[in-house]
Amino acid sequence: MFEPWPTPGRVSAAARHLAARAYYRLVALNYRTRLVARRNRTPAGTFRCYELFTRHGDDPMLAAMARECTRTGVIYDVGANVGIYALALAVGHPQRRIVAFEPSPRTVAQLETNLSQNAIGDRIDVRPIGLGEETGRRELYRSTLPELSAFEREGATRWGASVVDTVEVSVSTLDDVVAHSQKPDVVKLDVEGGGPAVLAGAGDVLETVRPTFYVELHEEGLSGDGVAEMRSLFEAADYLIDVRDGYWRCTPTERDSSADNGGGTSPLHDLEFPISPRDSHEHSSSTRDDHELSGRGEHARARRPNGRTR
Repeated sequence: MFEPWPTPGRVSAAARHLAARAYYRLVALNYRTRLVARRNRTPAGTFRCYELFTRHGDDPMLAAMARECTRTGVIYDVGANVGIYALALAVGHPQRRIVAFEPSPRTVAQLETNLSQNAIGDRIDVRPIGLGEETGRRELYRSTLPELSAFEREGATRWGASVVDTVEVSVSTLDDVVAHSQKPDVVKLDVEGGGPAVLAGAGDVLETVRPTFYVELHEEGLSGDGVAEMRSLFEAADYLIDVRDGYWRCTPTERDSSADNGGGTSPLHDLEFPISPRDSHEHSSSTRDDHELSGRGEHARARRPNGRTR
């Protein structure tokens, strides 16, 4: 989410759109000319990029990920945009690996330009694709506010923005990606209202890999109830949802092994997803974090509110 401008309610949508659009035009020029690569300080680390203002400088979700992710883990950045999260989480962690997913070709070019200014490119694997419910090709609506570009027109026209054009891009399910890649320990999900579709294509990941999810919530300007849809998918997969300031931290519960030994029926039996024990963690140094992530048990369940979150 674009953050240098005031939040909704403090300024009209039209004024916010004009200010943000002017900023994006200047930034696009800076990326093309590579005139100014400035230091961007975040709670997770400092790096160089071509953004003109500090991005995610006080982002609570990024700060939480910096505290809670292991130093050697694999992090999927779904909705990477120009790479602010990916770069921040890779700085200072030579053994950490980031897989950054971004479908917009123009934004991918800017992400790779930012990578070129930092000697950590070997830690970040850029995947120029979107994630969704099915693998194939889809039309991406490019917005006048590039961070709002989305697979649905509604998402690309929030805050008074409009659609510039559409571009056909590759889309994969998270299940298909993980089947041929390193398994994620953590998934950051920030896809402008596309979260339910990403989770719908991640049934095997939710059931067998069971990473922790950090989910940026998007409700403003969107019809339907994507937040409720995501809650249902996480709860069906036995995840605990920790509702925080504008985002969720979703952690898998420890399942009763008797369900795999004929002692009971999985709560996801009717969803036809294969159920198997969670894969062994690939990095020994993250054991402490796994216990912290999964051991919250009834305490976390007891304080989880029902219904809408915002």
